[in-house]
Amino acid sequence: MYPTRHLTLPALKQRTGRAVALAVLAAAALTGTGAADALALPATPPAAGSTATADSSTTATVTVTGGTAADADALREGAAAPAAATLRDRIAAAARGQIGVVESSSACQKYLTGKGQTCRNTSWCAAFAEWTWRHAGVKSVPTTLLGRGVGKWGQEHHLFHTGSPKPGDLVVYGPPAYEQGGHVGVVVSVNRDGTLDTVEGNVSNKVAHRHIDPRTAKGGVKKWKISGYVTPPGA
Repeated sequence: MYPTRHLTLPALKQRTGRAVALAVLAAAALTGTGAADALALPATPPAAGSTATADSSTTATVTVTGGTAADADALREGAAAPAAATLRDRIAAAARGQIGVVESSSACQKYLTGKGQTCRNTSWCAAFAEWTWRHAGVKSVPTTLLGRGVGKWGQEHHLFHTGSPKPGDLVVYGPPAYEQGGHVGVVVSVNRDGTLDTVEGNVSNKVAHRHIDPRTAKGGVKKWKISGYVTPPGA
């Protein structure tokens, strides 16, 4: 492989076109790879710190690696995914970046907006799910602290559906209603075998990744099954 400095912009333009050539050089400079390696990189790399995403239209799981420790720390602190990412990509990246946050930490407090609320005295699964939408740039977001209430909000806004989830959707455990006892999380991957990867707040007092079968998965104090999903407005 030739080092990047030995492949000039004119040479790359001849091989790939100007736009791709510029992207190759930028990628090589940022990652320290040679230009030949950079040519194999995706045109729009996903957010650093992500682990797996999937496009439900293709059901292909994509493993994402790379990025610096600083990138991962920034995502954990709530840094946004790249602007070029889709809204659904940004939601999934926001959720994944919070995995491991415990309710006893100050990092958990950013999910809550009410005066005097803390993760220790509040059921915060809905607050976490809503935070991922707000952080990703969703304009209209539910504000309820009730997991089932998120489903009811979805019904009221004609965004609730019972099948075909996609990354960025909120998964609701329990029949939609402004009542306690349910649960809600964020879909981050839809897999070939029909299973889902979700990121959910207030699971064993932390933000946790779950790999679930949507037909049998349960959540909330009443162990409700999944009733459906809420699509982010604008997705």
